[in-house]
Amino acid sequence: MDIILNILTNLIAFIWSIAKVLIPIMIIIEIFKDTKLIDKLSDAIKPISKFFTISEKSGVSLLFGIVFGLTIGAGAVIQSVKDYNIDKRSVLLITMFLSMCHAVIEDSMLFGAAGANVIALISARVISAVFITFVLSRLVKKEATEDESSK
Repeated sequence: MDIILNILTNLIAFIWSIAKVLIPIMIIIEIFKDTKLIDKLSDAIKPISKFFTISEKSGVSLLFGIVFGLTIGAGAVIQSVKDYNIDKRSVLLITMFLSMCHAVIEDSMLFGAAGANVIALISARVISAVFITFVLSRLVKKEATEDESSK
């Protein structure tokens, strides 16, 4: 019984630690949306969105995920899908990018403290994420076009 209670306590503590960060970020996104700052941020990220051929509004989710990590990025993606009806293809590409290149700042500081070459680490993660996401963006787009043309 003590083991189950310990697991439940740890689970609640974990969920609370995520909620403490995720809820304020969702509030910030809502404030950005209401004050039209999200549109300005989307315009600033437009070159990245065009490069990956993703929805302009989904670029903000990508930015949050890169800076804050997968958990926050996932929350931002979910919120963007609800608020802006982001297409599945954009969600797939953002998820692919973030799976390789999330929490760049946090992780790099941790690995740097352990003695890793921070510049090499960041470069490898960003380059591989950009390359693979770019290739995937072209493949997914091509497949969607082929499916439409065969109808």
